[in-house]
Amino acid sequence: MALPAPGIVPALRDAPLRDRDGLLLGRAHDVLFDAVTNRPAWVVVLLSDGRATLAPAARARHTIDGLCLAVAADAVRDCPAGVDDVTAAARHYGVRRFMREDPAIAAARFTCAGPALDGARAA
Repeated sequence: MALPAPGIVPALRDAPLRDRDGLLLGRAHDVLFDAVTNRPAWVVVLLSDGRATLAPAARARHTIDGLCLAVAADAVRDCPAGVDDVTAAARHYGVRRFMREDPAIAAARFTCAGPALDGARAA
């Protein structure tokens, strides 16, 4: 049995990802945790066209059909940010908390491993 990649919740890896109205967007590839609050901040989205982008994890919910985001499909598809540009994603979605950070600082602020795995790796 293959183990899931480090940092991803096994039930979420490659799970169907839907918008707030239930429209299929693609797959959930990973979650970026805010290292300051230890909470999920962004979902790495693999769109059906093969592009990877970010979507806010806030108010996302698990359903029988996969993970449902709290944003519209058009907003996710139009997001100009790649997975390394949290500041651009924050500006696109209007997430004020991360909008003004220097991109280099913002990149270091997030971890895909989550706080539990970060601690285990450091030990």
